[in-house]
Amino acid sequence: MASTIIPRALEPGATIAFVSPSARLNNKLPTVISRATAVLTGRGYNVRELFTPDTGVQSSISNRLSELRTAFSDPTISAIICTLGGSSFTELLPALIADTELHDAIRAHPKIVVGFSDITGLHWFLHALTGLRTFYGPGAIPELGEPGSVDDEASPLAFCVKNLFRAIADRAPIGDIPRSLTYEPKAHPVFANPNHSEPLEVAPTPAWEWIRPGKAEGRLFGGCLTVMARLAGVRAIAPDWRGRIVFFETALGEDGVLGNPLYRVRAGVADLIAQGVFEEAAGLVIGRPFGYDSVEMREQYAGVVRELLCEGRLAEKKFPILFSVDIGHTTPMVTLPLDALALLDSEKDQFTILEPSVI
Repeated sequence: MASTIIPRALEPGATIAFVSPSARLNNKLPTVISRATAVLTGRGYNVRELFTPDTGVQSSISNRLSELRTAFSDPTISAIICTLGGSSFTELLPALIADTELHDAIRAHPKIVVGFSDITGLHWFLHALTGLRTFYGPGAIPELGEPGSVDDEASPLAFCVKNLFRAIADRAPIGDIPRSLTYEPKAHPVFANPNHSEPLEVAPTPAWEWIRPGKAEGRLFGGCLTVMARLAGVRAIAPDWRGRIVFFETALGEDGVLGNPLYRVRAGVADLIAQGVFEEAAGLVIGRPFGYDSVEMREQYAGVVRELLCEGRLAEKKFPILFSVDIGHTTPMVTLPLDALALLDSEKDQFTILEPSVI
């Protein structure tokens, strides 16, 4: 693995690029992109959207590679926010892995990179081949483009934006990971109704749960569970999990309405176990799973983790496991710096980032 490179904090007036390395919905959801742009320009940043409409699969691959290379090589761009996830980022990996000129450019001029879900693949690629610290956080679609006001501190949008800039623009350590007071149980309707402009209903956020108590320090690494399971086979970017505080979260189900089915969660965790992820892990943080909104459903999800990681051959490991943190496919979400030193302490009910995430 390359030595860690920490990007510079986002300065006032800097330019942020929107890129779409996986799903390509910019031209289908212009209202959402406009709202996300307004959120960032309202804070004094410039926004540049890098997007060329696709005409087929190979056109899409070519466009996405070109857009990423532009975003990383243009000296006027300080940060990259991926618009959303998807399922097709791995189509880019062979070319990105082979592009040593791009690797050199990224190392020479490191930039902030933010995204989640299928963008897990971009995070892993950048970590393995350039050493760049990246950020597991919101996209333009729909998180930053959600209806609402950043001035309403109780809104999911305000929580999401505040914690994004706490991670990428503040040189002080993030410290204790915050907890939202409310969250949105339902999926964003903009995918079915691009012009939807009403804030979604919220519910009280479930408390954190320590599936297994303990205390540990380690460097954070992880992503979306099902994507992590797929990426493990890409040897050039698979991380060394020893001593890590691993994190994972789960996506929506195929219908885009319900959560990831429990059998897929079980299979994903089993995949990570079989890959040896938890053999020498220091700890585990699990995001609040979308679609598991009742006490009974959350207990079923936690039960899968207990049976696979707290019983049987891994029971003796004893590393702490924290469940239901605002990570990933949940609204709102925090932004986590990958490869940053973190602390888990069940006795103090604490999940803390111990070092600055930017310089």
